[in-house]
Amino acid sequence: MDIQARIPPALAAVHNFIFGQDVTEMDDVADIPDPRPGDIPVEREFGTLSRRPPNAAEKTRAKERRDKIAEDMWVDYQMVLAERGELLE
Repeated sequence: MDIQARIPPALAAVHNFIFGQDVTEMDDVADIPDPRPGDIPVEREFGTLSRRPPNAAEKTRAKERRDKIAEDMWVDYQMVLAERGELLE
């Protein structure tokens, strides 16, 4: 169990190392054209696996969603700090 508990963090470290070596790789993948344009709807059903790499539009939509979630979390955090009287300057 001691070794098994160390596997996920080790894999995360390997992933981060590999990703750090070529940060433009995902940009290259996003530029791969859709093999069947118009065949896949814009709004996908959540929980289904993709059969191809994300295209530029999907990547942009994911970044916008991530940024919106981060902004909402920041606003919530600021409200908690205000309730505690611990505002950041």
